[in-house]
Amino acid sequence: MALDVAAAQSIHNGGPPTIRIYRWKPSSISIGYAQRSTCINWEYCSKQNIPVVRRQTGGGGIFHDYVGDISYSIIAPVSSFPTDVSKSYRAMLDPIISTFKELGVSAELAGSASPALYAPSCYLREIHPAHDILVSGKKISGNAQRRSNDVVIQHGSLTYKYDVDQFALVFSDFDINPDTIRDHVTSISEQTDLTREDSIDVLTNSFLTWSNAESGTWTPLELKQAEKIAQELFSSENWMNRT
Repeated sequence: MALDVAAAQSIHNGGPPTIRIYRWKPSSISIGYAQRSTCINWEYCSKQNIPVVRRQTGGGGIFHDYVGDISYSIIAPVSSFPTDVSKSYRAMLDPIISTFKELGVSAELAGSASPALYAPSCYLREIHPAHDILVSGKKISGNAQRRSNDVVIQHGSLTYKYDVDQFALVFSDFDINPDTIRDHVTSISEQTDLTREDSIDVLTNSFLTWSNAESGTWTPLELKQAEKIAQELFSSENWMNRT
């Protein structure tokens, strides 16, 4: 999360847009900007050494499994995309939809809203047509944006594989039948035989084609700034317990 903020600051100072694909080590939980931290089963997460971080983007909590989750971020000038938020989402989700198409997965943006099964969870909260990607009515990708200082940050999660039992472990007051979860969530591994590495390769190529970007590395200044942001913001109890 701190790297995304550092990239946003770089853009504000005239630096280039950034796209990154990453995994969480160890498996971690991120919660939305305005989400109540009480939705997390802190006792379980502490015992299992599962870190919890609050994002700058909105939405519900996600268990980012080291193997099962594929995360990405897009950090760019707001002026690069339509001012209408829904249209902006559509533009930024184009490479994600293209990725699923290349993987042979019939995914598309939700056609309409539907109520939540469990609001604190990204994959079980209400479906929003602007930014939720479904396969036959089952959610496979959640995405969220934040705009600040003329920069937009979009975070997204593509589910390669998920453990249905993990929902009840990491969230508090969770009482949903596993079969009901399976009726609302799916994954790349359920839809295709391709490996996680294959999926990441396709996602990378989709982003490169969409953006005309070049592979790059973080500058020493960005890494130093990200380390400072991680300590001063994302490690702060005030940030984590802000709601």
